[in-house]
Amino acid sequence: MKKILVFVSFLLCGGLLTGCSLKKSPAALQINTTPIANVFIDGKLTGKTPYQSSDLKAGEISLKLIPESATAPLASWEGKVKLSNGVLTLIERDFATSEAGSSGQVLTLERLKDKKAASFSLISDPDGALVHLDGEAKGFTPLTVEKIGEGDHQIVISKEGFVEKSIKAKAVTGFKLIVNAKLAQELDEVPVASLSGTPTPTVADKKQITPTPSDKSQPASGEVLIKETPTGWLRVRSGPSTTSTEVAKVNPGEKYPLLEEKSGWYKIEYEEEKTGWISGQYASKL
Repeated sequence: MKKILVFVSFLLCGGLLTGCSLKKSPAALQINTTPIANVFIDGKLTGKTPYQSSDLKAGEISLKLIPESATAPLASWEGKVKLSNGVLTLIERDFATSEAGSSGQVLTLERLKDKKAASFSLISDPDGALVHLDGEAKGFTPLTVEKIGEGDHQIVISKEGFVEKSIKAKAVTGFKLIVNAKLAQELDEVPVASLSGTPTPTVADKKQITPTPSDKSQPASGEVLIKETPTGWLRVRSGPSTTSTEVAKVNPGEKYPLLEEKSGWYKIEYEEEKTGWISGQYASKL
């Protein structure tokens, strides 16, 4: 699992919707996306992201987000969202060329009978993701925590094969904080399958010969061309490994100076005096 932290900060009922705890004010909706998207509510185009409205009727709406992209077409998103009086529902979406590579979350509040309590519920796509709340492992999704403290909380959602997501959200007394998160599948670096049915080389004394790939860096020169990827972009990492920190993203069709090669990875200069490593599977040497 890649240890990439996708951080989104959400503050429920804080400065965006006055009196959202008790007063029966209209429902509110805020949508942020990357890149910009057209917003359709119940089949009607209502604007572009970043989108915000604080005078909506409570109830279930049909929401569709269609991203704008000057390069590769991106996968749109649509779903049902329940709005409540006096509550701001927050939606975040990062689009990719496929649904599997896209990620996002929907955060809202649901009133509790106990006006002095606060709770937390999380649903994820896919199921079975590990949830850490304020640094403490709470279990796997779908997950409900009956009692949490009022105020800001750090939520980290992780699962093998998916990009780790971190969300900062605020719990409010008298409400259940509900999070519906979509994790992005790791698509940009796919392990190369080994050949099947290949005999293992041996020598006369029957000792097995195990080929060992070299892990030494080799100086290189020239340029690399970024190829098409399932996500529409390629991660640049601090080292030649999928566990190394992401430092930037590059796009298909772009060219960068090649500095080194190591175990199927290319070291490039992605900005002036800034370097990083990319998977050789999605790059061609020129």
